[in-house]
Amino acid sequence: MLEISDYRLGEQLGRSTISNWRIAETHLVDHFIRVGFPVRIDSRHEVGQLLDTMQEKRFERFMTELGGLTAAEADSLTDALVSSVKFQVAHLPRRKACVPFSTMLSSLVLYKKIVGFKPAVESVLEVGPGCGYLSYFLAEHETLRDYSQVEACESFYVLQSMVNSYLFGHEFSDLAVTAAADRALHIHRDLEQPVVLTGDDVPAYRCFHYPWWTLGRLHERIGKYDVVTSNANLNEFTRNALYEYLTIFARVMKDDGIFLVQCTGFPAHGSTEDLMEVLHKFGFASIFCGMADDNVRSNMLVSSRYRSLGLHRKRFALNNLILVKKGHPHYQPNVGLKNFAHGHASEFPRLNHIYEGGTEEPHVRGLRRIYSIDDTLQSVRAKLRQESSHRGGRATLGQRDGAARIVA
Repeated sequence: MLEISDYRLGEQLGRSTISNWRIAETHLVDHFIRVGFPVRIDSRHEVGQLLDTMQEKRFERFMTELGGLTAAEADSLTDALVSSVKFQVAHLPRRKACVPFSTMLSSLVLYKKIVGFKPAVESVLEVGPGCGYLSYFLAEHETLRDYSQVEACESFYVLQSMVNSYLFGHEFSDLAVTAAADRALHIHRDLEQPVVLTGDDVPAYRCFHYPWWTLGRLHERIGKYDVVTSNANLNEFTRNALYEYLTIFARVMKDDGIFLVQCTGFPAHGSTEDLMEVLHKFGFASIFCGMADDNVRSNMLVSSRYRSLGLHRKRFALNNLILVKKGHPHYQPNVGLKNFAHGHASEFPRLNHIYEGGTEEPHVRGLRRIYSIDDTLQSVRAKLRQESSHRGGRATLGQRDGAARIVA
């Protein structure tokens, strides 16, 4: 598991090789610093304060956006939350285990959009994963071959690394860790020489973690990803960082891939309208734009396609965009700044799958149920008790004296 000292050493080496100090300055998370967010940490245990952040009090809003959950989706959410609790018990023993309702549900909503686009998705790039909870769903996705993350904030990076190590195990590659020296001469007659396996001998990685100083490696992965997603951060990047990421996105997306956005971020470096102009200028075309309910006037016009899909009845928790690059079959019909406005929906056939929940046929909508936090908490507690009883009746989290307890 990643040590903070390893991260700092990797960053120090990265800074020592860059050609200009402005490259590092580009990736400063200045907005986080201004609001007092713990960007730097001294102990892995400090990530406990980040376990349910950035999506506070949005559980009901995401539930409304989906129109409720099916039984299978509710089970998936419960399983992810239970796994999160067990992760905390295993790796953050100084803290009481919490249940990150809002943040995990936001990741389930994002995951549903990804597989709505491509059920057999193989490759996903996420920039700014926050708590890293999309991993709880992608780690279980059978067709996944490459989930790559990029993070510039040290504390979030450490949390993401811990989560990925827990979920992906030996299939996780952390690129912040510098390789140990392997060119030393090992000749000593009293020592048994180790048998070292080559890269072809060991299982392949499925999850890759990039700190900011390794973006050059990411830039080389031309046409690699089915989905690029960057959520709740585009307007929080410095403008130079935004330009750099957009350049990378256009390069590493497959021609038929999508750039999926769930939340455009706090307007720390410009308005949402400014961001739309930048996205347009960088050559992306919008095939869908649906603004959060708070940002939409009831009398705004929507396209006929948007209305025919029933999306005018949907209340989005956050701003949503789907963008494509030149070479995509739906690029040319959707080029233009006018399509970066609420209510635009193209003829892209997968839109009804990406934004299901409130858009399905009535009999499908009838299978959905609105769950409360209390409902979900009871499911989490029941599953934890069930798992404990299957292992011989060991005490549950809430029964251990001095041990971690679930905090609702």
